[in-house]
Amino acid sequence: MILSNNDWDPLKECFVGIADNMVHPKMDLSVMSFSYAGYDYEEVKDLKGAYPQWIIDEANEDLDNLSLQLEKLNVKVRRPEKTKHSDTFSSPDWQSTGWYNYCPRDLLLPLDNLIIDCPSAMRSRYFETFAYRKFLYEQFDEGVLWISAPKPRLLDDLYTFEDLTKPTVLDKEIIFDAANIVRMGNDLLFQVSNSGTIKGAKWLESIVKPLGYRVHIADGFYAYTHFDSTVIPLRPGLVLFNGARLNENHYPKIFKKWDKIFFDDVIDIGSSLPNGISPCSPYIGLNLLSISEELVIVDINQTSLRKKLSSYGIESIGLNMRHARTISGGFHCVTLDTLRDGKREDYF
Repeated sequence: MILSNNDWDPLKECFVGIADNMVHPKMDLSVMSFSYAGYDYEEVKDLKGAYPQWIIDEANEDLDNLSLQLEKLNVKVRRPEKTKHSDTFSSPDWQSTGWYNYCPRDLLLPLDNLIIDCPSAMRSRYFETFAYRKFLYEQFDEGVLWISAPKPRLLDDLYTFEDLTKPTVLDKEIIFDAANIVRMGNDLLFQVSNSGTIKGAKWLESIVKPLGYRVHIADGFYAYTHFDSTVIPLRPGLVLFNGARLNENHYPKIFKKWDKIFFDDVIDIGSSLPNGISPCSPYIGLNLLSISEELVIVDINQTSLRKKLSSYGIESIGLNMRHARTISGGFHCVTLDTLRDGKREDYF
């Protein structure tokens, strides 16, 4: 049974992604918007086909090691089904290939005993959650409410690159990834960005408000994609902020009464793509997985972050995620907590 309300209750069960069969998705406007908005098309047009096998092997080695560590902590680990991402598929309006099953966090949003299949802005991810269908049907049979958001058309005119300080996805459709949303009991913080629109926030609110949730829109804080390397609640009353993006005068005001850690001293682990191209910033080093209020899993290279967390009574386990910048996913991204030992509460 799914039961997950925040990122800090004791973790009991989660998905860990896989790197098998990863391919670079067909380079179209949706991929440029989501992964390479800061690059010219000419710089990234040759990213195509399968990732080098050595990257896949090392990524899987790190994911398997994470799974073993979680099992040592008495966390039940699930894995997505393998998918042939190289196959071409189409809508009436476009064609694409797949991408990967590396980041379970991105497209499934667990809220208490509800799970939402989210409407991504990336064409290549249109069918990605099929890798979790067996699990979803198991949960449905156990009484979990399973809702799929309206599938967007993702036409070319959805995307704009005129001002990269603003989202590259226009507010024309219901768009959001699960990783755009910070879950804190009865309160959900929705990030407007390249992967989440105002219409997406309003649709989500229409679904969850009758269930007692409050949706807070965070607009103008970070336009790129997901929020989990920018806003990281560690426990009730304490939040970690990316200090390169937020400061004392610029942060989501829902956290006004919380203690705030502004931190940006991360180690850049680099990218293995040609010419150092990366679909995400060095701040993926802030992307951590909370096992409980007192313990997190974090990139082993982030020694300053680990010291800072320790000063707040939070211990850390350092592990490798060598290709986090290459593939776009840290420890929070590559996991999806489906069961935490706690109940839905009010923290504000």
